[in-house]
Amino acid sequence: MSSAVRQRHVLVSKDTENTEAGGEVLKEKTASNEEQQLQTKGQQQQQPGPRRVKKNVSKVDRYSILLSCTFFILLYLTGLAFPDLTHKFTTLQYKFPGTVDAYDIGIDDAYVVITCIVALVLVRSFLLEFVLKPIALNRFHVRSHKSQQRYAEQGWSLVYYTFSWVYGFYLYYKSPYFLNCDHIYLGWPHDYLSGTFKLYYLLQMASWLQQILVLNVEEKRKDFWQMFAHHIITCLLTLGSYYYYFTRIGHVILIIMDVVDILLSSAKMLKYCGFSTACDYMFAIFLVFWVLLRHIAYNYIFYHAGTKAPGLMANGQCMVSKVQKRCWTPFIIDVFLWLLGGLQVITIIWMALIVKVLIKIIKGGSAEDVRSDADDSD
Repeated sequence: MSSAVRQRHVLVSKDTENTEAGGEVLKEKTASNEEQQLQTKGQQQQQPGPRRVKKNVSKVDRYSILLSCTFFILLYLTGLAFPDLTHKFTTLQYKFPGTVDAYDIGIDDAYVVITCIVALVLVRSFLLEFVLKPIALNRFHVRSHKSQQRYAEQGWSLVYYTFSWVYGFYLYYKSPYFLNCDHIYLGWPHDYLSGTFKLYYLLQMASWLQQILVLNVEEKRKDFWQMFAHHIITCLLTLGSYYYYFTRIGHVILIIMDVVDILLSSAKMLKYCGFSTACDYMFAIFLVFWVLLRHIAYNYIFYHAGTKAPGLMANGQCMVSKVQKRCWTPFIIDVFLWLLGGLQVITIIWMALIVKVLIKIIKGGSAEDVRSDADDSD
């Protein structure tokens, strides 16, 4: 009897030890799971997921549409009661009396610029949210939210720059300075602007101001500061050339810039759709036009402006004994040349990045967006 009791006591003791050991293991696993859950929550709080990014971006686009529509509704309703207060927002100002289609410039042109900015914001946000993103998802099966956003942004750039280039080139083809740089400056100041040309220039002004807003709303990219500097310089050149009637040289530069942007946007859209080979071919075409237009043609215009413009505009130089509507000094010319040179410096920096992509393609890789942020994965 005593031996049987002892065996039972030993078995009970072992069961108790096993139970306690199992409890300790269970506690350790529970604690480990809790720690993992806390770490996961912390990471999610520090790094918002793609859904959060998508919601934030969509929210910005939807608010932009709402605010833009509100602006135009209020403008329309105000115009019904007080047409004199609103017609400046929708009508070109400073038409020369007795002319059919000749306009001067002035401070009231800012009203049309404001209208153009709001219109661009509305059209851009609408196309991004309701046209281009659905195309990326449903037509090209782009699953990544970030890639959908990038595709939509480049789609808008393609639409706008194509429209801008066609509009601008038509005016250039009809102009007296078509393929003749001397006529860019002969007869200065060019204060008689056609309605179509004036609207084109004001629209370009609005576009670059709007792009500064977009640049600060979008997710920051690797070359944010280069882009910001580029947009600021371009806005200064556009505003300054408008005030000093240097709109002809501004017109030519805008045209040669638009062509390259069309090709760049096309290449990026092909990349986001997964067409790597087509993207590489488009990148090659883009590279050729980049060198021809943004380096060779641009620098020729830059050289021509610095060496021949003062002589061609000699009659417009500021004189104390002469009343002049607008005149220039060597300092004013130098300021414009410095700004044009600044644009070329930024272009050279981008060219260095493009060469890196080219080297990667030659080594067997594929073209990638050098402007992408550090992490393009969802």
